Amino acid sequence: MPSKRFAQQAHVVEILADAISAHVCDADHAIDKILSGMGSLSDVDRAYVFQCRPGDIVDNTHEWCSEGTAPMIDVLQNMPMDIIAPWREGFERGEPLHVPSIDAFDLSPDLRELMAMQGIKGILLVPLQWDGSIVGFVGFDQVGVARPFSAEILRILIAVAGAVGTILARAAANREITRTKTELEEAVRQLRHLVMHDDLTGAPNRRAFHLAINVALENGERHQTETSVAMIDLARFKSVNEKYGHTEGDRLLSQIVQRWAVVSKSGVDIYRIGGDEFAVVLNDRDAESAMHDVIDRMRLALLEPFILGDQNTRIDMSAGLTVAPRDGTSAEVLAANADLAVLTSKVEKGRTCAYSPDLRKLALQRHETAQDLLAASPDKDFVVVYQPIVDLHTGAIVKVEVLLRWQHPTRGLLNPDDFIDVLCGLDQSRKVGRWVLETACRQVAEWNRRFSLDLVVAVNAFPLQVATYDFVLEVQSALYHSKLPVRCLEIEVTENITMQDGSLNLKVLKQLSDMSVAISLDDFGTGFASLNSVLQIDVQTLKIDRSFAFGLHPGDPRIEVLKAMRHMTKGLGIRSVVEGIEDEIVAGIVRDIGFDFGQGYYWSRAIDPESFAVLLAQDHASAMKYG
Repeated sequence: MPSKRFAQQAHVVEILADAISAHVCDADHAIDKILSGMGSLSDVDRAYVFQCRPGDIVDNTHEWCSEGTAPMIDVLQNMPMDIIAPWREGFERGEPLHVPSIDAFDLSPDLRELMAMQGIKGILLVPLQWDGSIVGFVGFDQVGVARPFSAEILRILIAVAGAVGTILARAAANREITRTKTELEEAVRQLRHLVMHDDLTGAPNRRAFHLAINVALENGERHQTETSVAMIDLARFKSVNEKYGHTEGDRLLSQIVQRWAVVSKSGVDIYRIGGDEFAVVLNDRDAESAMHDVIDRMRLALLEPFILGDQNTRIDMSAGLTVAPRDGTSAEVLAANADLAVLTSKVEKGRTCAYSPDLRKLALQRHETAQDLLAASPDKDFVVVYQPIVDLHTGAIVKVEVLLRWQHPTRGLLNPDDFIDVLCGLDQSRKVGRWVLETACRQVAEWNRRFSLDLVVAVNAFPLQVATYDFVLEVQSALYHSKLPVRCLEIEVTENITMQDGSLNLKVLKQLSDMSVAISLDDFGTGFASLNSVLQIDVQTLKIDRSFAFGLHPGDPRIEVLKAMRHMTKGLGIRSVVEGIEDEIVAGIVRDIGFDFGQGYYWSRAIDPESFAVLLAQDHASAMKYG
């Protein structure tokens, strides 16, 4: 039965482990342990070892006998090698000899007499070899009654005989034994290192990470300190693999860990727990504050660009942390909570996020939202609305931004804030984005024909759309089927799209620019890489984030910032749009600074196509308000 076989195998492991432990000090004692253990396990009557001696003789050097079986070790000394002559050729090939019944086996008279003298009825002989030569053999005898060995016992006995041969050979000289012990110790050391460290970077791995949490928790309980666990995700690392290949991606990971070595030298271990995922464990009186300091130093180490191929590549990171005992008291709970926190950090553009119970609720909501989005049909469950973009100096509507709404089956009509972040991470965003593009191009082309306009439509692109050359084909198709001139289409992208140096994004955007499709950079001024984003791609329009216009008033210090932005756009030959204009005062300020266009509730909220058509039908010159 399998359970019996497994028990036998477990017993063999115990016997060998015990014998190998003894072997380091005493090979003879080790062999005696093996013979005794295997003799009892295999139900034989006698187990023994013969070793070859100079002069073509063999000696019985070790023996174990069951109770009532006569020992033969003193008798079987200085035996001629001829006793194995019938089987020598097979022994030299490493083949064991199994004779279930001596009575049915063809033996020479001398051998039959020798076995009869020992009372042998069944026998198993296993040759011992070292460096291609026979150095002896191990025997297992059944005395009195022949009991054929099972296949499993035969396999085990043959394997154990090999262990005996190794011990005998290794015991030939004390120097060899010492060397073996050293090799074993080194192998154990290397194995422990491999088990606890990442092959690629040499950083401690996930196993070491979980052990470190448990040690930190024990120290925290003993010394009344806190344990903080942080999860770190590298931003845009996938795009590096896509552009440069996995070999360069692996090299980048190694370089990152090398930079973080400065942090590690202060006694902080940084664990690699996945492809581009890392972790940190701290135990301190104020662990959360200490962890924030470590994360800040890790971010600082990434500021200098990495060189991949012949290009500079910037890598940022998202970080989430949790603290024990406040957020959990086990390694599993703390790691899971830190994972939730790092997900929130990704959504909040890399800000270090500490876990709170609300995050779990938020994670559940995001999961439910994602499931509902995956089930939604772009042309049935989504609607588009339009908001005018106005020439600040004439008051005329010159552009229109198309915006997305989701008609949720139970929650009603949802604004982008309720779902757009989740949608951006789903492949479904490609389908939705394509539908928005096609719908907007058809609609604006129809308005331009009806009202004899040259209205430009600004369409927001999802990150996953811009990550593939298919987007270029989709834009070409939308323009072709709608008959909208290419000059009337503007693709809006955000900084996070333009910052993905290692991906196809920049190449895709360049192809669109080469087609004369205008590129607009949205939400300018909200991230540290804004200026770099402007230089990375051929931007035709810069949209100043609404935070610079909301509540703006004469004497506001933000006016100087806006003047600097306008000076920059003018110098670069880029058109400018100020978002979030809600009253005449703000409209007047931004117009006087010299910005080109304005967008906001002062002129109109985002409205449905029918209402927007009414807005276009009005006399622009007399109906639009401007400063």
